Amino acid sequence: MNMKVTPVFSKVIYENHLDLDTKNITHLIDVARKPYVEDQEYNRKDLYVLENKKFKFLKDIILNEFRNFSEGVLKYTTEFKITTSWFTVVDKEKKAQIHNHHNCMYSGVLYLQVNDDTGDIVFQDFSDIRNNLVPSEYNIFNSREWRYTPTNGLLLFFPSQMYHKIEKNGSNIARHSLAFNIIPIGVYGDGDSHYESKETL
Repeated sequence: MNMKVTPVFSKVIYENHLDLDTKNITHLIDVARKPYVEDQEYNRKDLYVLENKKFKFLKDIILNEFRNFSEGVLKYTTEFKITTSWFTVVDKEKKAQIHNHHNCMYSGVLYLQVNDDTGDIVFQDFSDIRNNLVPSEYNIFNSREWRYTPTNGLLLFFPSQMYHKIEKNGSNIARHSLAFNIIPIGVYGDGDSHYESKETL
């Protein structure tokens, strides 16, 4: 009998490196949020940056990537829409606390100005466990934490309920990225969970 290990009910993170002039995109940014500043005020447009005509090319690229992921990997035929989108800057010695995103299905980030020391994005699993065992080696089957070291052009999609944080920026440059949230639109579900969204692309 051949052994088989299956990661049932796994949370799926999509990763791809895009061939983009990230330096030029960073120069186009008007306002960037600082995730470590509490109770800061933003104009509505600061949370909808991909609605700006000058960033339409980015919106199109991201939606095309997500379509490839949702149809090719997740096998969904549903259409999706980006809701909120914002540029984020993390200055030297700053970080972002653990959090997740609400009112959306998937979230994502595109890295625009980073290096090996600007701070990893770290995903953490807070689901209930019966015994806190320490493995001799961590892997995808036993890890409670998963991290990515950003590179310019790295694009990640992840389920919005996943908790994540940005580690401290230990470099001499500000860490720039684009974050966004995604929802399904149109008709989806069945039975008493049938839903028809009025949202359009």
